[in-house]
Amino acid sequence: MRLWLLGSVLLSLTACQWSKPPEERSLRLLRLVDLAQHDPELVIDLQYKHSHNLAGRPLYHPDFPALLHEGTAKRLKKAHRILRKQGLRLVVWDAYRPQETQWALWHASGHNETFVANPHKNPSLHTHACAVDVTLVHLDGSPAAVATGFDDFSAQAASDFPHPDPQVRANREKLQRAMWAAGFGTLPHEWWHFMDKDYREISVIDTSHLPARLQSMISSMSR
Repeated sequence: MRLWLLGSVLLSLTACQWSKPPEERSLRLLRLVDLAQHDPELVIDLQYKHSHNLAGRPLYHPDFPALLHEGTAKRLKKAHRILRKQGLRLVVWDAYRPQETQWALWHASGHNETFVANPHKNPSLHTHACAVDVTLVHLDGSPAAVATGFDDFSAQAASDFPHPDPQVRANREKLQRAMWAAGFGTLPHEWWHFMDKDYREISVIDTSHLPARLQSMISSMSR
């Protein structure tokens, strides 16, 4: 009787898994999660959907989702909980980044290895889906004081720059402490960039392994 019940439960779980849409199944196999669904309180504003970035043009399709490795997404949600208790919300500027986008940024930067990972050597950790670019807003959605905008190559973009505005310094410290507590590391040249401390255990996500709809989006922006 117990074996029969166990078999029924396993069959039900299997049926439930395969009743999911093909795209959701594909993402699950890649251990990717959509941040908009994983933590609806996050503000998603992928900067490469706009032209105000390093490349000066949109690099993501308007419908491209903010994806992260499931373990990294859990850590981001933890950091977000910490920040919400302090009256702040996380805004996601970038998450999983296709290698095609990394190549575009590499060329747009003039091959500047200080700020853009060299795709000839190693894929960006964004391409592993274990790095995330974030900023802050208040709980009501109004902007919080931060040092710079996205893709800023100035000295003020450094994660330890002695900014003259005390509110900017305080917000940066809150952000860093929350992300560190959740298991992220800091990139010295970009205050907005954080990587999962277990990044060495997370493989690169090749575009060819993504669901067809996402592949089509990436291809459309690479032309």
